[in-house]
Amino acid sequence: MTTVLRSVEEAARRCPRAAIAAGNFDGVHRGHGAIIEQAIDRSRVLSAPCMVVTFDPHPQLVIGRKPSLQVLTPTSQKLELLSRYEIDAVLVIPFTDEFARIEAESFVKATYADALDIREIIVGYSHNFGRHGRGDRLLLERLSERYGFKTHVVQPVQMEGSPVDSSRIRALLAAGEIHAAERLLGHAYVIAGTVVRGEGRGSQLRYPTANVVPHDPHALIPKRGVYAVRVRLEAAVLNGVMNIGTRPTFGTGGEHCEVHILDFEGDLYGQSIQVEFVERIRDEKRFPSIEALKDQITKDVYTTYNMLKA
Repeated sequence: MTTVLRSVEEAARRCPRAAIAAGNFDGVHRGHGAIIEQAIDRSRVLSAPCMVVTFDPHPQLVIGRKPSLQVLTPTSQKLELLSRYEIDAVLVIPFTDEFARIEAESFVKATYADALDIREIIVGYSHNFGRHGRGDRLLLERLSERYGFKTHVVQPVQMEGSPVDSSRIRALLAAGEIHAAERLLGHAYVIAGTVVRGEGRGSQLRYPTANVVPHDPHALIPKRGVYAVRVRLEAAVLNGVMNIGTRPTFGTGGEHCEVHILDFEGDLYGQSIQVEFVERIRDEKRFPSIEALKDQITKDVYTTYNMLKA
């Protein structure tokens, strides 16, 4: 498992003179992968450590973006995805109101030059930093010359005629375009959450469900509807059907995430699970009767079973 460092001081002690990849890396998608892989390549050339520098929480959640940003990968999931790369460490810098007020040049001098004494930094083409995001790749290139390190700017990864970026992926998930989002991510989209008690309606409908509350309230929830999913429960990977919606047949209101795990019996209350989206089956809809809803759920389960049986 990649070493996680929680302060610049700790990183200065344990990973000095590194080649670093810096950014928010929300989603850890294919574009981010290109930045990280270049940092790995440069670290090997330099015989230097390779470190990813990122922030917690996402800066847009602190500086007041309205409506609040929907996050693709809360920090714990981001770290899990970053650990798949051959890097030495991840530095997670706490992003606070105070930190957000640091001017761009002051941040580069104090953090990258004085504290970490980095060899090289690799960033994306749209990288911004410092107070009000005034720092950009051009400023970083000028400052790197002044402070004695080198800057590399990675151009966007193009897929299907457009750059791969987090905003594009958020839009696809909000539209229920699971396959398209997965292609840009390079991995399945996942929601991690805790199973809580619901109203018991799943059992009444022949298909008991686990009501999942995301660990991070800012996690992006895909478009309402029914999905074929895989559920990670500790070491087990199980097939399931997830419904995201307001239970319109019952008229209860409020959005819920409920998953029925195929061929599973057991008490999941209080447990943490990860739901990995595989395919969207249908839209949410209101049924004329409970029996009609039961029939449709049976069809959804059958459809999911056939999709995931391989």
